[in-house]
Amino acid sequence: MGLLSASIAAEAQGNTGASFAALDRALTLNALFLPARMRRADLLLEQERYAEAISDYDECLRHFPTLEQAAQSRQQALLLALAYGALELQERPDDIGLMCRQAQWQIALGRGDHALASLDHALASLDHALELAPDNVDVLNLRGKLLLLLNHHEQALLCYERLLAQSPADAVTLFNRGNVLQKMNRIHQALWCYEQALVLVPDFPEAAVARSHCQLLQGDFSAGWRGHEARWRTAQLRQHMQFQDAPAWLGETSLAGRHIILWAEQGLGDTLQFVRYVPAVAAMAAQVTLWVPPSLLLLLAGTLRSLSNVRLASQPPQLNAQDLHCPLMSLPLALDSTLALIPASEPYLQADAELVQLWSERLSARQGRAALAPLRMKVGLAWAGRQYGEINLTRDIPLRQLQALAVIDADYVSLQCEVPLADSAALEYWPSMLRLESELTDMAQTAALIANLDLVISADTAVIHLAGALGRPAWLLLRYESEWRWGLQTDHSIWYPTLKLFRQKRRGDWSDVAEQVADCLQALAAQT
Repeated sequence: MGLLSASIAAEAQGNTGASFAALDRALTLNALFLPARMRRADLLLEQERYAEAISDYDECLRHFPTLEQAAQSRQQALLLALAYGALELQERPDDIGLMCRQAQWQIALGRGDHALASLDHALASLDHALELAPDNVDVLNLRGKLLLLLNHHEQALLCYERLLAQSPADAVTLFNRGNVLQKMNRIHQALWCYEQALVLVPDFPEAAVARSHCQLLQGDFSAGWRGHEARWRTAQLRQHMQFQDAPAWLGETSLAGRHIILWAEQGLGDTLQFVRYVPAVAAMAAQVTLWVPPSLLLLLAGTLRSLSNVRLASQPPQLNAQDLHCPLMSLPLALDSTLALIPASEPYLQADAELVQLWSERLSARQGRAALAPLRMKVGLAWAGRQYGEINLTRDIPLRQLQALAVIDADYVSLQCEVPLADSAALEYWPSMLRLESELTDMAQTAALIANLDLVISADTAVIHLAGALGRPAWLLLRYESEWRWGLQTDHSIWYPTLKLFRQKRRGDWSDVAEQVADCLQALAAQT
């Protein structure tokens, strides 16, 4: 707090440089010190340093996804950046670089329906730029990325084909082409692109990571986990590596008598998937500190209380001279985990018994008010992931496209912590859906609620990982392209035995999935 006060005092004296220096020092000591991060972002916004401000707001939301102040300020920064860019374009209407920058801001802008409108505006900007400069590399690359976001894979592929016609040995274009092919489930062709890109540029971590995803998807865990380590050299993650003053542990050193810090590196779903390996590390080490987001503390505290040498933290622990560290998603490599050695035979997370009972009483009370019927199936529904940053338009499911489920004789409970703005109108078709956003304050509450449900139906969100880790019956609704963890063309999961997978037959079309799920749910409800 002293450094935050020093920043405020320096700003009051007109010394902006000293103010930033104090905030940077505070964030070096604790990257999750939210007041310092927010103040830094606000100062950057005041100075019209929009790109840096947006980056800091994104960092706040990465760790505190429900922080509405950061979301609103980020939105304001994007709108101001776009307005400033529009003025610049009036002065330089043929500036291709400005058009690309505007398109990037438009891609980053918005939620729900606003996100789609922004993407359409971005596409119009890039189409105009392409009219002025048909072979411009930056325009074609950005347009390909945008078309991929919009689920127009064939058109995106054409952008990269045009670029390769100009420069057949361009590693970045080969990498981008591979990304499109991977999302089209043309895995062998995608692998070829990544391999060629790495031949041309051996130090190309993004291509190495993309190749590893293909290898993991195909079940080649040995090569896949090794290649996945390249993620820490990518532009996206290299600034997020923690505990760089301590040696990283990847299995080559004995943990006997040692203290190791295991830390959550990416999303909640990733963390929930890979905490299954913590007991194996605890059996080898003298002490384990598990650093996770605050929303997971209560859930994991109950689950791991039997491991006396494991302690939980939501703030970066202090390092000692003999400490080691390992990010959670590196544990399969460190433990030499193969397909056959995935710990998945039984649930590895448990809901808190007292919270389970409290939720049972809450649901019973609501049954008494006719919100829920005692004999009907209780079905938890999660159809969209986080609503900050860049929304995943292909993973999330518009609620209106699940309307076939609404008529089935079951009681639906929303497992959304935040309902997308675009789904507000569709909620009228679910008049009896129980909405609990304000009560799902952390994953322990969500776990206890899930323990009281007969079934969870979810898009590819943290909720499905939670249900699987708890060993609860769950149905996962998947987009056409296969993410590495869900395998290829299977209806079951190697990670979660209680999951059943429903996959899109046509890219971007949820109608077949909704009908198939509705038929299965109707049959299940009839047995209740």
